[in-house]
Amino acid sequence: MDFNELIKNGWARHDKHTGEVSAELEAHAGLADDPGKAVQLITLAVHMMGGHAGEWARAAALADRVVKALAESAELAPALGNLAVARFMAGDYAGALAAESDAARLTDGQPVSVMARTRVLIASALVDARRLDEAVRVYEAAVALAKSRDDKLACDRAIAVTSNNLASEFLGRENLPDAEKALMLSAAINAREFWLKCGTWENEERAEYLLACVYNKLGKPQQALEHSERGLEVIAANGEEVVDEAFLNLTQANSCRLLGNREGYDRAIQRADELAAEWTDQGLKDWYAEDRAKVAWQ
Repeated sequence: MDFNELIKNGWARHDKHTGEVSAELEAHAGLADDPGKAVQLITLAVHMMGGHAGEWARAAALADRVVKALAESAELAPALGNLAVARFMAGDYAGALAAESDAARLTDGQPVSVMARTRVLIASALVDARRLDEAVRVYEAAVALAKSRDDKLACDRAIAVTSNNLASEFLGRENLPDAEKALMLSAAINAREFWLKCGTWENEERAEYLLACVYNKLGKPQQALEHSERGLEVIAANGEEVVDEAFLNLTQANSCRLLGNREGYDRAIQRADELAAEWTDQGLKDWYAEDRAKVAWQ
């Protein structure tokens, strides 16, 4: 089996065929014969075996086997960080610290970046495992560590992505307790802050969209309007992004609905519909229709 095929097909099938893909990764682990491939295979294994199936010890064993087959190098540091995540979630705390220390020792960047990246990934795994109190403590400490440095860190993107995913995960849940609401908002704010450090203008406007969605969910539509407007301003200043513009307008319509502003609602929903009318991708059209139905004026 070709390595690229193994990884590509693995990601495509991992949701519905977790057991099969896990077995394939274990059977063909030898294809990960360089650090870059090791990072790809271990990332998929930890996400699927651990995050989806809860088989953290199995994920750790596979990651450990892949890492040990390769010579130490700076490029192997991210794989060791993911091994640390799997070991921590499997209850092997000493092994997790050892793997994180090895990653920090090998990196050609700053060791603090390795620590922040590893720990924010652990926080995300703890959220998936419904261990929220622990997740909050680890996440906040990891973000504070990264923020304590004025310079750009290699972990900035990992924190931006993880924060974005955390906030998005909570957006899809109903009846959030106060602790989850607080973490959702914190994650969305941090996502924007770190995307501004390491991302593109598209990342920036999408971070504004996420914050708008979060504030609407929290029942704060005025703050949501401010962020959706900023997102539209970023697009206008930098180019064209019709899909994001449509969803930003849809979010504005929702804010106006929550505020009881029918005129603003009609204006925003009309603009969103105009943009969406040009789409040909059925999956995208279905996604828009689903979100639009949620913000219908009652």
